[in-house]
Amino acid sequence: MLIETLSVQEARELLPSVLARFRRGDRAPVGIGTHRKTEAVLVPIEVFDELTMERFRSLAQAASSVHTDGQTVSAAVQAVTERWARGEISTVAMRAAIRHLYGAS
Repeated sequence: MLIETLSVQEARELLPSVLARFRRGDRAPVGIGTHRKTEAVLVPIEVFDELTMERFRSLAQAASSVHTDGQTVSAAVQAVTERWARGEISTVAMRAAIRHLYGAS
């Protein structure tokens, strides 16, 4: 996906106008980076909330499937997956942490 990417200098200068776009309902992400290589992305809070809630919905569905099978989700797994849902860790890191909890590599 190609997104508009601003340099750090441009982001400093254009942040008020980017926020104004978001307030008007523009949901298009805006990247920030060096040499036009996107390193971070600004999105309206509504987009971030939707993405986060979708992750939590996925976790709830997975937990429901586990419970249907008569199993439970451990507190340690729940803690790792909640960090993932909040965007604190990547999907790769989440999977690695869960594999580690279960003694798998």
